Amino acid sequence: MPVLGVVAIVAAACGRPDIVVRSEEPEGPSWFSVVVDSTSDAEAGLSLATDAEGNPHLAYLAFEEEVEGEAPASDPLAPTLPAVMHAHMMQDAWTRGPVAEEQDLDAESETAIAVDADGVHHVVWSTPDAVLYSSNAEGEFAEEPEDIAPGDVTGLSVAVDARGTPIIAFQTALDSFEGPASLIRIVTPSATDWKLQTVAEASAPEDPAGTAVLVTSDGPVVAFGSDGQTVVASRQGDRWVSETVDPDGGVGVAGAVDADGNPHLAYLTAGGDVKHAHSIDGGPWEVSDVGSGATGSPASIAVDAEGVHHVAWQTADGLAYAGNAAGEFAEEELPASTAEGVRPRVGAGAAGTVYVAFRDEGDTEVQMAVRSDDAPLLAVPAPAETGDGGGPAPTGPPPCLPDGTELSITAQNLQFDTECLAAPVAEPFTIEFTNQDEVAHNVSIFTDQSATQALFQEPAFPGPETVVYEPDPIEEEGNFFFRCDVHPTTMTGTFVVAAAGGEAGG
Repeated sequence: MPVLGVVAIVAAACGRPDIVVRSEEPEGPSWFSVVVDSTSDAEAGLSLATDAEGNPHLAYLAFEEEVEGEAPASDPLAPTLPAVMHAHMMQDAWTRGPVAEEQDLDAESETAIAVDADGVHHVVWSTPDAVLYSSNAEGEFAEEPEDIAPGDVTGLSVAVDARGTPIIAFQTALDSFEGPASLIRIVTPSATDWKLQTVAEASAPEDPAGTAVLVTSDGPVVAFGSDGQTVVASRQGDRWVSETVDPDGGVGVAGAVDADGNPHLAYLTAGGDVKHAHSIDGGPWEVSDVGSGATGSPASIAVDAEGVHHVAWQTADGLAYAGNAAGEFAEEELPASTAEGVRPRVGAGAAGTVYVAFRDEGDTEVQMAVRSDDAPLLAVPAPAETGDGGGPAPTGPPPCLPDGTELSITAQNLQFDTECLAAPVAEPFTIEFTNQDEVAHNVSIFTDQSATQALFQEPAFPGPETVVYEPDPIEEEGNFFFRCDVHPTTMTGTFVVAAAGGEAGG
């Protein structure tokens, strides 16, 4: 059954207002747009991992959003910013929450995330002074993160071995005029503390920098760039030994391990070409071309259960993606919502699903492009309370008045086409909502602008698509409030409930 059809049945069974959906399911895999978090300024530092079931998990940084004019009402349950955030999607619904609040973060801070076989989330991030770590091994993320290494690092990455032990890699620049310009280091937990090791010396970090720590069938390896080359370091006996994978590369290195434990790398050249390298069954590294035009962000790679490679990168015109399902890498067109995307992170889900998460520079929010056979539900969390009414907040004559019971509203270019909807008091009514954008929107009705008490609320959905909402009649006259829950500061309006007739205010 199509996913959106399931939503309508579940809503009715739970006593919620019915949704009548007019939709067409895609023919074969298609890309859909998802808004993961629009509640704060989601800055750089985005990272992505998938769990054993193929569910995506994101770590990212959230900062206070600069708002012109009067600031919106604060949410007492919202994390104290700046914060390291985590979001994951399970059964087509997003759950978000803080990993750590009130962190000393800046625009150069990074995150990395891994999920082990037991579902434990391992999140690491950098500040100007430290590398910090937290996990939810005890059910929730620890109240205080662990300080595991000195700060001012770049190219952060993390992997987890079969025992659930995290291995964290990064590059540290050196100020000395003698010796190497940087060190490639890893840090792992010991019985009492964290153990810091240097695995290689390298040239100064490239921009963008990147490391990849990979747990392969032959043990851990660390990939990085040095002197314009892509290099891997592996442990041989009691020491680390480096070898060159590709003499032309070394920028924005990323990595993934396939189901057989073979390492795969994606990286950039100084000229912006995107390349892939892998070593199969311990054999020599094989290099192939993926794409071009890369700029501004490290590469990203994932390998799915069928062995298909998925690579994403940033270009001057937005994001790019290529896969080798047909044998060689071929680019696919991503949704228009990725045109202002930066720092793409790619993940491989179940049954051929692909995730490309990114930061949207225009809306300062975390978004995701999902390639799937079915349009995902992409639900937004409901407020803490819902009810049948509450104190409306009249502000003089209503800006519009009811004109029948069939209401309509359209979302396009991240805006509603009207700032006022009106329904007759105590009468059944419908709202025909057309979403012309590829990003998800919805229309929710609240008692007032605090949006703490909902009169009507249903999941957001990506467009182009039309849904007909059938809310319960509202029994009390007044000026209420409606919004898109995904874009709550910019897509809002007044919802008037009044007797038919009368005069509207100007």
